[in-house]
Amino acid sequence: MNTTLHVNIPAKAAKNYPIIIAEGLLKSWQEWLANYCHSGKVVIITDDIIAGLYGEVLCENLQLSGYRAELIIFPHGEASKSSLTKMDVEDKMFAFGCDRYTLCIALGGGVVGDLAGFTAATYMRGIDFIQVPTSMLAMIDSSVGGKVAVNTSYGKNNVGAFWQPKAVIMDISLLKSLPREQIINGFFEAIKIFLTCDQKYFEYCQANLGAILDLEQKELIHILSKAVALKAHVVEIDEQEQHLRMILNFGHTVAHALEKLSNYSIMHGFAVGLGMLVEAKVANLLGLLDNRGYEIIAGVLPRLQIDLSWLRNYKNEDIIQAMRGDKKNVNQEIVMVLLTGIGQVKNINNKVAFPVDENVIKQALEYFKSI
Repeated sequence: MNTTLHVNIPAKAAKNYPIIIAEGLLKSWQEWLANYCHSGKVVIITDDIIAGLYGEVLCENLQLSGYRAELIIFPHGEASKSSLTKMDVEDKMFAFGCDRYTLCIALGGGVVGDLAGFTAATYMRGIDFIQVPTSMLAMIDSSVGGKVAVNTSYGKNNVGAFWQPKAVIMDISLLKSLPREQIINGFFEAIKIFLTCDQKYFEYCQANLGAILDLEQKELIHILSKAVALKAHVVEIDEQEQHLRMILNFGHTVAHALEKLSNYSIMHGFAVGLGMLVEAKVANLLGLLDNRGYEIIAGVLPRLQIDLSWLRNYKNEDIIQAMRGDKKNVNQEIVMVLLTGIGQVKNINNKVAFPVDENVIKQALEYFKSI
């Protein structure tokens, strides 16, 4: 005799959080922090570079203002985005006495945001956290949307969670301490979302590239606001990447393979730039993206210091083998977001990622090795 019981979980309340973009937000932390820290206990998670630039001062100012604040530091770089680092951070949080009401601040670039966000998602089954991105890449991409994760030997970001922040605080004055290479590294993610979603703003980037990369305030805030708004819209529709949110993975199937093969010596944004070139060529070979559309893309991305030798350094089969481990793949088939024009992708009932024959991928890779 069998008995079947049903558990009915109440629908979750809608998540709503602000993304604030302005200059000087880190210095004026009193204006926003109290809205999110109700227990008076704060843990700031950052890396050893950002700690010296901003973390130590912020922690000291919090302590002087009566907060029980602790700074947890780990070594910078992609190698720290691991389960071992996460365990070490958790041990330090327990030692400090963090509880379910402690506010976690992720202060740093994408590695910090992903690691601290994943830690917040699992610590005591989930605590509140705020993203305070300090890089262009983190501002445009990783700080928005709630995807948090660590890497494993099998690939990038393949152990993680969806855990939305309580707020995202983007202080654009922090970008002024970055070298131009880091600005470009992050800007590729804006190009990605405009190539897939908005032709008008892709053309705006073409026309105002110098001013954006020089961090001129008007153009920078304009482009950040639009890129983040587009990503937020996609996340609102599909938080857990079941269909439409996969549009944000354009260029990433190839990018993650190159990052893995290079042991993450290729920066993420530049890997995405290469990935967009290859995946646009795949769409062109499949007859989805016309030659004119492909030529426009191929003309803009090299202006951002794309180096094709990074593709030539690896055998096609090795790149494809690394792509086979991508977490987006279905039934062991490599799937890609396929452009049909500037600002447009192949979309069937909000399905935007489709299997691609490996021979077509090889053709695309071979094309770049022949030019």
